[in-house]
Amino acid sequence: MKTLAKVAVVAGCAALAWTAGSGVSQAATAQANTSATVVLPVTISKATDLNFGRFMSGASGGTVVVSTGNAQSVTGGVTTTGVLGSTAAAAEFTIAGEAASTYAVTFPAQTNLVNGGNSMTIGSFTTAITSGGSLGTFAGGDETLAVGATLTVGANQASGTYSGTIDVAVNYN
Repeated sequence: MKTLAKVAVVAGCAALAWTAGSGVSQAATAQANTSATVVLPVTISKATDLNFGRFMSGASGGTVVVSTGNAQSVTGGVTTTGVLGSTAAAAEFTIAGEAASTYAVTFPAQTNLVNGGNSMTIGSFTTAITSGGSLGTFAGGDETLAVGATLTVGANQASGTYSGTIDVAVNYN
């Protein structure tokens, strides 16, 4: 009986200690201010297509480069035709975004112009802002993004009109 009494006393003390401890707690709270900023979405629309102009392919092939300033230059066995109406032109896009925000312009590594089973590769894209702010930072409002590139022409490239597309992406940094 003494053992049973001891167990009952110990159990009662444990219950009393648990009850006393459960009513005593130390809660701490704090608040944080919250905010959100909505910015203008980046927009881009094509104004002018990229045109490498007219040229002739030689026995060794070469390149045709169109600068962001609409200048055509050739290398290797490629020669210009000098024909009126064959003016090369950089692609132009109208872009806009949140003023003072930075952005990046990205292109595919390369893309092709095709004419039937014949193709040429476009790569080495160049960019410039021809109105508005500076390349890489929106000034606010519409800006003109000029895009030039290099066209690789094969030796004795088949004559004809080649066509394709380039994908230009503008994203906030």
